[in-house]
Amino acid sequence: MQLIHKQILVVEDNKYSMNRICSILKDIEGITIIKADNSGEAYQYATEYSIDLFIIDIILDSTKEADVSGMTFAEAVRKMDKYKMTPIIFTTCLEDPELHAYAHLHCYEYFRKPYDLEKLKEAIVTTLQMKTTKYEKEYVCFKVNGIVFPVKIKDIVCIDNRTTSIHIQCANGESIDAPYKSSRQMLLELNSNKFLKCNKSIIINTDFIESINYQIYEVKLKNNFGKVKIGRRILKSFKEGLANC
Repeated sequence: MQLIHKQILVVEDNKYSMNRICSILKDIEGITIIKADNSGEAYQYATEYSIDLFIIDIILDSTKEADVSGMTFAEAVRKMDKYKMTPIIFTTCLEDPELHAYAHLHCYEYFRKPYDLEKLKEAIVTTLQMKTTKYEKEYVCFKVNGIVFPVKIKDIVCIDNRTTSIHIQCANGESIDAPYKSSRQMLLELNSNKFLKCNKSIIINTDFIESINYQIYEVKLKNNFGKVKIGRRILKSFKEGLANC
């Protein structure tokens, strides 16, 4: 499905361990996997997106003695309002960091390497089924010629992903041409089930749909914002996305 239900950030510097975790995540439907191999990159993703579950290796730099940068990253995450209650699963080869992890960081689960993949998968599925308050952003930002333009997400009618740029059409008639971002990245940043990919290049806000003609694969947008073709390969996931709006 194109719809982003849950976003999981895996923070792991070891490629073998990263691949092991991703091997079980790929069997879970309705998730997007975001990978980072260091705390700096992880923090950027945590700020940019809205993560539903963190899987963090406590040691992210094995070249440093007594490294616990994964724990430090988790501490930084917990200071962010939107992640105060977001589940965290730790993985590590350390002997006894549980006390700090559970008492101060409210860690959901802790797995010491080498861990059982099935048990890890079970913990992941359980956390994803937990009822937690989903953080919803009010704005998405676009940087054009060094200037940052914040745009209210609910006011975006559609986004046209062109070869070297993206065109954002807003409900008040204004439009913005910004540097290129992939459709996947845009859906991650929008973090709303209101936005669906219609075809290879266009994402629409379902709140602005006036009518749909499936016979000619076409969506008509409200307020004379035009018509958008639905890609035949995307039709199934488009219908599924509408059902989940």
